[in-house]
Amino acid sequence: MAAKGPLRGISQYVIHRLVANYWSLPLIAVFGAPLLGAAVLWTDRAFAGEWLFERGVTLLVAGDAAQDLAIAIVGVNAALLTLYWSVTLIVLTLATANLGVRLVDRWLDKVLTRVSVAGLTFCLVFSIVVLSRIDPEASLAELPHFALAVLFALELVNIAMLGVAIHDLGRTMFVDRSIAHLGTEASSIAIPVVAAEPFAGEWRFALPAPREGYVEGMDLERLRKRLATHEGQVRFCAAPGQHVLKGEPLVQFEYEPRKTKPVLRTVAIGDFRSSVQSTVYQVRLLVEVASRALSPGINDFYTALACADQLAAAMAGHAQTWVDDGLVAVYEHDPRFELPGQDFRGLFEGPLKAFRQAAADYPSVSIRIIENLARLRTLLAEQGCPGALLQFFQTCAAEMHAHARANAEHDSDRADIDRAFDKCLLAVAGEA
Repeated sequence: MAAKGPLRGISQYVIHRLVANYWSLPLIAVFGAPLLGAAVLWTDRAFAGEWLFERGVTLLVAGDAAQDLAIAIVGVNAALLTLYWSVTLIVLTLATANLGVRLVDRWLDKVLTRVSVAGLTFCLVFSIVVLSRIDPEASLAELPHFALAVLFALELVNIAMLGVAIHDLGRTMFVDRSIAHLGTEASSIAIPVVAAEPFAGEWRFALPAPREGYVEGMDLERLRKRLATHEGQVRFCAAPGQHVLKGEPLVQFEYEPRKTKPVLRTVAIGDFRSSVQSTVYQVRLLVEVASRALSPGINDFYTALACADQLAAAMAGHAQTWVDDGLVAVYEHDPRFELPGQDFRGLFEGPLKAFRQAAADYPSVSIRIIENLARLRTLLAEQGCPGALLQFFQTCAAEMHAHARANAEHDSDRADIDRAFDKCLLAVAGEA
């Protein structure tokens, strides 16, 4: 199955590339259908067909009727496969035009999508195999009753599954559903980190990136076992989702490791951004969807409001990953591993600025962002979160207020923005 979280090294990256696509399951179905068809026909000829016929369990009254039934099922399967592909292209085109191609990547990752295509393909090939073994001039007793019964049962399942798949495909166009899923996934912590003093010594060895691309993920647990006897600190220079150039420092060591290949195998580098980069990708995708929704060609501020709410939920889920200035994030299960850029600030500071820039011309969205930041500050203050994190929210709210107020064209909009920020200030005063 396609990976649902950060990739754990090269092996998971290869497996993900093999299965997280349109062609892998249909290809298996194409090659598996003739084999299963042959097995069903053999079972039919060996005993199953005769057993059904003797008990009067048959759908047919003549050989030509069997052929007509098989031909009809082949035609229906071909039509269903064509229909699903056609509707798929329409939905993907709409998604690409409106809210970004990266939502398409998420849709392709869905199990139901790939299973639907594979099931339609399998049934088409299986029905052709059964049709090829039907003799219209054969007697009723010689017909493959078991194979035809299996074919008919598969067709019923196929039609039912198509209804489910079309329903799911239609709901895919309802972008709020994808936004809600993104917010839920982004709220989970992919790599647990804690704050620690940064290494003050010299990094004596740097392992360069073997290729250009985006860091897909890192298998820190596997590397921890591989470096169990290795002394000294280890610094991962590039966080998941970050772009690296060939030859750039990827991992730094206090002491040179005996072997570097095991280290490289734990860091997967891909050609493009994808959902397997986990939280960093999901957070940025929320901002991208909101930004595109606020573009003049779409102008859908309700979608942007939904993204703002889910981004707030994601930040609440990552409050424990905050690292104060002067400290560095380290892997919770092995403090030797420094992970700069994989703390709260590294995940959310850039996306929040991008969201502010996109929302500054929309007072309603700007006000929602300010209100959400105030709610976050109040909630996390009650939970005893660090003061620096609360101040981070206050700073972001102040920047949003200043930017939105400067761009507002009407006095009433500026007054609304001021009132939202005043509530934020009152929340701060209440904490004091």
